[in-house]
Amino acid sequence: MRSALLLVAIAIIVAGGSFGIRRAILAEQEQRGRREHGEKIAQQIEQIRQSQAFQEQRRQQSAQLALLVDSLARNPQDTSLLLPIGTLMLQTGDTLGAIATYRRYVDSVNATNVVALTDYAFLLYLSGNRQQGRALTARALRLAPRYQIALYNMAVMEYDQNNIGSAISWMERCRSVDSVSPLGQLAQRALEELRKMQRTSPH
Repeated sequence: MRSALLLVAIAIIVAGGSFGIRRAILAEQEQRGRREHGEKIAQQIEQIRQSQAFQEQRRQQSAQLALLVDSLARNPQDTSLLLPIGTLMLQTGDTLGAIATYRRYVDSVNATNVVALTDYAFLLYLSGNRQQGRALTARALRLAPRYQIALYNMAVMEYDQNNIGSAISWMERCRSVDSVSPLGQLAQRALEELRKMQRTSPH
């Protein structure tokens, strides 16, 4: 009996070890795949950045941003300028400026603007302030439970935290709002990939 129990214990230890090895191998493969995929995306983005059309668009956005910033400086009470300024800052690569501008709008102008709240929340999340980003996204969804972008963002946040089941749930809610919209179709494709991950992930 004792030898049988010992064999069972050894089997459990070996199984646990092989499970850990499999997870390590899968994690390494996933990281390598992400690096390779990221390199391809980076190359494509660099090609776009170098294109004449992109440079012209960036120039126009920068000029428009400068005009709006100047207008706000001359008329600080015109808070309607904050959102377009924040959007243009994001488009021209000034992420920190965009966060500060969205924060000013949400904190002092309109805390119930779901679009601004959702954009601000996701910027915070991407900048590393994940807890507040999730909390503000949840607040946006309490205000507008069917706002597709917030639903999609919540799914992305759950996926980023390796909560595949929860990510699927949020993505399903996003798709159910409007399955034929561009975001609804994107959610459908994301769901297919998430379900593949769920089926193939080790348990």
